[in-house]
Amino acid sequence: MTRLAEIEAQISGMSDLQNIIAAMRSLSGMRLREAQRAVPSIRQYAEVVAGGIADTLSMVHGKLDMSEAKPGPTAIILCASEHGFVGGFNERVVEAALDALGPRDKLFVLGSRGAARAAEKNHTPTWFGPMATRPDAVSTVVQRLSEELFRQIATREITRVEAVYAVSRHGTASTVERRSLLPLDVGIRQSKQKHQAPLHNMDPANLLEKLTEEYVFARLTEAAVESISAENAARLSATQAAHDNISTMLTALQSDARQSRQSEITTEILELAVGAAMVGDQ
Repeated sequence: MTRLAEIEAQISGMSDLQNIIAAMRSLSGMRLREAQRAVPSIRQYAEVVAGGIADTLSMVHGKLDMSEAKPGPTAIILCASEHGFVGGFNERVVEAALDALGPRDKLFVLGSRGAARAAEKNHTPTWFGPMATRPDAVSTVVQRLSEELFRQIATREITRVEAVYAVSRHGTASTVERRSLLPLDVGIRQSKQKHQAPLHNMDPANLLEKLTEEYVFARLTEAAVESISAENAARLSATQAAHDNISTMLTALQSDARQSRQSEITTEILELAVGAAMVGDQ
């Protein structure tokens, strides 16, 4: 194979790779926008449930509720990515989760990449599940996580729940947030004095338990969707950088191809001239 043929083969391969990267970039942008649109409604729902909890607390009359859990092992919920090509996204959230992990605490992980990274650091998750890749699939994975969390809460294996996840805002780099989900936020508990007891058809204690579970589910859903948004923002940045690098390499290869093509043409002209001279000498 000639030098020009080798370069043209490289150009063809790089062009195919650039098309793949462009498709990944487009998909990441689409999923980023989906997640960004979903977050406000999820957050609003969580706030509505929090209001219901505040109303119900006014009817508990001193009974122990899940907002008053005694100190004990904490479940640290880590939201990571299921797929790669996200730069240092997983490294940052895993580091933050492990920093929050106490000796008795348990690590729960959403996302294969996060679980693998934690295992590399000698922290095998207590529970692991795949992370959804788009918002409309989040409720299924969060439901499985919630079932295991509340099973362990019921058996007193854990008494507190915290979520660690990345958040990305327009025009800024992603940050890692750590949110306490149980015990309930102090603001929710204090606001019970501002509400009158609502009409209800369920025992207040049972109602409070169900609403608390729904509140944790809503906040976990919010954390997961925020994580999907930040993950795709990181992937969008990584694919843009890769696309730019490939464009630079293609420009260099195309320049090499032009030089090689010119060299081949020059060589052919010289060969023709030499051949003509040899024929003339005969």
